[in-house]
Amino acid sequence: MDDDAPVGDGRRRGWRRLAVALPVLVTMLVLVAVGGLVIVEQQRQVRASEAADEVAAEFVAQVEAFRGELTDLIVAGRDGPAGDLQAQVQQRIQEPPTLRVLEGDAAERSEDYRDAQYLEATLVDPYVELVDVLGRVAVARTFIAAADASLALRIDQITGSSTIRDTTVVERDVIPAFEKALADFEAVAVPGGQEELAATVSAALQNVIDQSELLVAFAALGQNYSFTYGDQLAIASEAVRVYGLTVDSDLAAAVDAALPS
Repeated sequence: MDDDAPVGDGRRRGWRRLAVALPVLVTMLVLVAVGGLVIVEQQRQVRASEAADEVAAEFVAQVEAFRGELTDLIVAGRDGPAGDLQAQVQQRIQEPPTLRVLEGDAAERSEDYRDAQYLEATLVDPYVELVDVLGRVAVARTFIAAADASLALRIDQITGSSTIRDTTVVERDVIPAFEKALADFEAVAVPGGQEELAATVSAALQNVIDQSELLVAFAALGQNYSFTYGDQLAIASEAVRVYGLTVDSDLAAAVDAALPS
């Protein structure tokens, strides 16, 4: 019995050492496994970020081509009819380039992709503003042209002289000419906020009609009558000119905002 005792003790000590070592070994295996998972996850994230960068780069290239087309349209049409350019730009921006949507967290890990998302969200903003301004400019230019044409009318152009000896020509030619000029002007749309300017133009034209009618009335009574009307027409013309400068300035600012800097 005494000879077997050391053998039993040795076995017990062996099991105790194995029992102590086993948790350590298991822990090491777990750590190795977790470390492997971390490396794999990091590699996956890197690949996802790189893929998102490539998608962003592809979108940016499409945006550059899109902007190039619009730049050509705007440069070619900026001095032409505003309505024509408005229609062309409006049509082109109906289908802007779109950024491919990525699944998972790839978008969040790519700064380039986040920048591309912002670019997509704001891409057409300056063109939408330009379309809006061009619409207002088209109305304004029609209004200005009508005002200029009406205010350019002069009695001596109609009668051939600034001195009228026969009022028949006033009734037959002068008054109808200015009434037509007034009617033509008032037939055009008034740009938003320009009601006072429109009233100034109408009043200048109506003044000539009223004064001409007084001239005829006094002549019927055998009395002389004279009047001047150039100053009122000139004041109205200057107001229209200043408004035209404002319109041109607004258009230039919208065009500059839509063109690449």
